[in-house]
Amino acid sequence: MIVTMSDHTNNGNRPEYLIIPAAGLGTRMKSVNAELPKELLPIGHKPAILYTIEEGIDAGITNIIIIISEKKEIIRRFFNNTDLCRELFPEIVPELKSILSTASFSFLYQREPLGESDAISYAKDITVNSPVAIIYPDNLYMPAPGALRILSDIYSKHKKDVIALTEVNADNAGNISHAGIVDLKPVEDSLFSIECFHPKNDGYFVPRYEHELRACGIGISGPYLFEYIEKTRGSVSEKEFTDLPVRTLILQERGTLGYRLPGTVFDIGNPQGYKQCTEYINQGHERN
Repeated sequence: MIVTMSDHTNNGNRPEYLIIPAAGLGTRMKSVNAELPKELLPIGHKPAILYTIEEGIDAGITNIIIIISEKKEIIRRFFNNTDLCRELFPEIVPELKSILSTASFSFLYQREPLGESDAISYAKDITVNSPVAIIYPDNLYMPAPGALRILSDIYSKHKKDVIALTEVNADNAGNISHAGIVDLKPVEDSLFSIECFHPKNDGYFVPRYEHELRACGIGISGPYLFEYIEKTRGSVSEKEFTDLPVRTLILQERGTLGYRLPGTVFDIGNPQGYKQCTEYINQGHERN
């Protein structure tokens, strides 16, 4: 279902759409709250997904595409129903109204839980050959916002896909899923060429070396992304169509950059990472 969309000209240099894949089951977070999806769990005084949307708006992106499932209809209701917003997060009603007056929202429904690349593919007909920003809403940049604005500048300059990098260290390794493992080659300060994406493993992140950088679920892709999703779809034998084969093919044929963000990206898709992020917020480090 499309709520509303803006009519504007695309100059092709920066993303004009933010895609938020939010149809996943989120089973790891049921121990935190069995009733709400992880996207609506509180981070400070507001739900996690609002930080994601504010990243887009901060980067000048006002077309927001949220991919949900029928089981997560409450996410759409949260944005369309002031009473529900007031019930869950009474402090943010004015903030949400301001966001709704600034941005246009599209809610699309993934029919089956077939993975994030399948979910992202639903946005093809809306994005009309524009570069797109993608944020997995369990990747939360702090202090917020600012990550997407930086990546947008990198994409505009280099015209290559760019993915956020964040450091893994002794303080956060046990709070991060063992995903986002990449081999990197330095290009300039904080900018790297990604040489290889490694498969996700079970458990938590085990750094291969001190101050290892991991790729996060925050990035910008060129308008060819959807072509690569369809190219790759037929070669995936697993039921879950993740972004790994798509990213790998783009890397091989076009190259991909990684940028080490100045802040921290928290993995709030697991209870340990969620707890660490909320503690960070409670210490007063929320905003840039």
